[in-house]
This record gives sequence, structure tokens and C-alpha cells, in this order.
Amino acid sequence: MKKMAVIGCGLIGGSMALAWKEAGIVDEVIACGPHESTLKIAKEKGVADNTTTSVTEAVQDADIVVVAVPVLAMEEVFTEISKALKPGAIVTDVGSTRKTVIAAARKGLKEKFSQYAPGHPIAGGELPGVAHADGDLFKEKVVISTPDDGMKPEVVEFIEEAWKKAGAKIKVMTPQVHDEIFASVSHLPHVLAYALVDMIAKESSAQEKLTMAGAGFRDFTRIAASSPVMWRDICLTNREAISKELRRYRHELEELQAAIDNSDGEKLEACFENAMKNRRGLVFPANTPKQEKTNG
Repeated sequence: MKKMAVIGCGLIGGSMALAWKEAGIVDEVIACGPHESTLKIAKEKGVADNTTTSVTEAVQDADIVVVAVPVLAMEEVFTEISKALKPGAIVTDVGSTRKTVIAAARKGLKEKFSQYAPGHPIAGGELPGVAHADGDLFKEKVVISTPDDGMKPEVVEFIEEAWKKAGAKIKVMTPQVHDEIFASVSHLPHVLAYALVDMIAKESSAQEKLTMAGAGFRDFTRIAASSPVMWRDICLTNREAISKELRRYRHELEELQAAIDNSDGEKLEACFENAMKNRRGLVFPANTPKQEKTNG
């Protein structure tokens, strides 16, 4: 009988608990978090069989420990875990950045780092929180595995195989490549969506504009409804790669600004045509608007 401890039982941690229980990977889940109200929802929803506010209590009998807190909080959690982790237990996480999280695990877990293997599920929902947890969230979605020096191959293999049993597909890459890719296709879009809504919300006519917003605005800014704390931490822990993408995007905007100012329709159409062809060529298997990525 395998027992899973989920530290930080929100949308992703809660959905992972449901998915891994349904797949028969674990038999029992204990959810750990600071808020009794959240833990109550986790139990009522069947995400957790037991709950606690103590990391030590959650971890001490667990065979698998999942860290699902905002990435800047992970080092402290890994440090607490290391004090209670039993021999042979496996630690993983669901963070949206890799280099910083792996460094935090290495520092926090110390000699128990070999019992750790990371996994980043490319799945999410429009609204955060365990109340929205869904055991089918990861079906046909990709989970990124980023093995690194000091991790036991058998631990990495266990995490990868478990995700496959839960219905996900595994993609392996280095932590560096992971952070560069997701700065471009996940982190930057979230920053842009937040920035646009924030810009309009600061205007005196904000409410009038927002009530007139159509489908295009809703589609573009949907991800701005996700967790501000989570995305603050992602920006800070992947700041170099995100800053690089922001500079490239700013250059693109400056070129479009010049084309608009100069009534350069040819330049605008060329940009829009290139974007349209590439966007229409993308395939998002099993994604619905509700399921598309908000987890980084």
C-alpha cells in the first residue's frame, strides 16, 4: 500500500493526487497546507484521505512526497521534508521552472537529493485551487522530466512511468532548455496577459471598457485569472530567460508601432500573415479552453 503526501494541495497537487489514485499508483493521500479551510475541501472532494498542517506529520510515513507550493517556497519545504523523509521514499515536484527548483531541492534535501526526481506537468485550469482539481487533467498532456546529476536513475524512471500510468506523455530535456522554452511559450504570455488587464484596470474608464470586451480579449487574457503568487515566483525564478523574451517582444512591438505610425500596411500584413500561418499550424491535443495551460 503506497501513501502519497501532497505539500501544497491546490489545483495541480490536488489533480495529481486524484489522477495517481485513479491509476492505482498510490492508495492513500495525505494533504498538507497552512489553511484548514483548503484541507477541508481537499477531503470533501476525495483528493485527500487525511490532512495535516504539519509537513513532518505528512511526510514521515509517505512513500511519495509531492511538493506543489509556489516555487520560491520550495527550498524551505524541501528542507523540512529532509528531516522526516524515510529511506526509500521518493520526492517530486510540479514546479514551472526547473533550474531554480532543482537547486532548491539539492540544497534543501542535502544527502537525500538522490531520492528526488522532478516533473513539470503542462496542464492546468482557468481557476486555481483544490476545489477545481480534476483527475482527468493530465490525460494526453505532456509532463516534462528534467533529470540532473545526483538523481538516482531508478527514481527518475519511477516518476516518469507513474505519470504515464496517469495518462500523461513524457518529454525529457535539460533544466536549461526547459526554462528557455517555457519562458517563451508560457511565462511570457502570462506576463503579457497580466500587463494588458492591469493597464486597462488602471484607467478611469476601466469598467466601461472591460464590460465591452469580446471573445478576443477574453481568450487573450484568460490566463490572467490564474494565481498571482505562483506567477510572481515563476517570473523571479526564471527572470533571465523571461527578460530575454520580453526584450525580443518589445523589439517586435516597436517594429509594429513604426508600421502603424507610418501606415505601412505591407509590413503589418507580412507580420500578421506569418503569425497566422504558424498559429494555424499548431496542434493542441486534448486541450479545451478550460484545460489549457495556466501552470507554467
